[in-house]
Amino acid sequence: MVCTPLFHELLLLTLLWQLVFSYWVYTRGQAPKHPRAQRTTRPPQAPKPFAGLTKKPHCAACEQGPAHVDPPAVSPPPLRACKRGRPRAVDTHTQYCPNKTCAYYGWVGHGNIRANGHPGSGHWRQFHCVVCDTYFLETHHTLFYGKPLSAERIVHTVAAVAEGLGIRAVARVFAVEPKTVLAWLSEAADQLDAFSHYFLREVHVDHVQLDELCALLSEGKAGQGSEAAAVEPLQCSPSWVWVAMDPVSKLLLALEVGERTLAMAQRVVPHVVQVLTPGCLPLFVTDGLKEYATALLTHCGHWVHYPRICRKFSPQGLSAMLFY
Repeated sequence: MVCTPLFHELLLLTLLWQLVFSYWVYTRGQAPKHPRAQRTTRPPQAPKPFAGLTKKPHCAACEQGPAHVDPPAVSPPPLRACKRGRPRAVDTHTQYCPNKTCAYYGWVGHGNIRANGHPGSGHWRQFHCVVCDTYFLETHHTLFYGKPLSAERIVHTVAAVAEGLGIRAVARVFAVEPKTVLAWLSEAADQLDAFSHYFLREVHVDHVQLDELCALLSEGKAGQGSEAAAVEPLQCSPSWVWVAMDPVSKLLLALEVGERTLAMAQRVVPHVVQVLTPGCLPLFVTDGLKEYATALLTHCGHWVHYPRICRKFSPQGLSAMLFY
């Protein structure tokens, strides 16, 4: 075996490198270990509240403008007092003049209405506006105006339909035509809607429960179609009844019929907000329908408009971002 000088030099370098490495390992193990610096933890930060939507969704109720809001109140006319004759015994403070051109139209308790007896010995009393000389019955603009039947019979008929009895069955029981029952039902619905719109306002509640109920509703309406069509059984189709209710007092704040869409949710929520006291923000409880979140944030949330930031990148920075 022949040993060259290059082989001895490589062997010597290898031994020297092994010796240096062993000494470095030994000195590192004997060095005192310093305790690791403890990491400073940041205190927990409170979650930021949701500021609102950045894009306003479409709402047909809000786009109606001033026509959807009650007109501002005008100055009331002066009170009138009758100084002749004996004091009036009939209370007329709940009546108002139905003539729209009269200055006292829509105003009650201003002394412009006088009682004028029972015309034709009828059941209803007649009233007289001394300002515009207009005569009208006390049933004007009500369900009983112009009806030859008694008020009790009409009320019992509508109540039977409300309890779930069929139109034809109610017509047989009370000896009236089916189309007459439909007409009374339509007029009663209009009267109840106006009554609810007038009295149900500035309500203060702590909870509002929003839900939709699937019900079978008839497609026919009063006043439409012939008499034969009213006698025939009405076709029923499944529909959704939207209900907003106070779970404590069981007060119905809103009631609408329609499909489960965002448009219907944005029709129910504004109705609820309008009847509540200004500044009242109750706890809204839903069945998980996602359209409620958009509708509630639309009318009870805050809009956030972020400014548009236009960043300019240099060619070097852009190439670095693309490379990364």
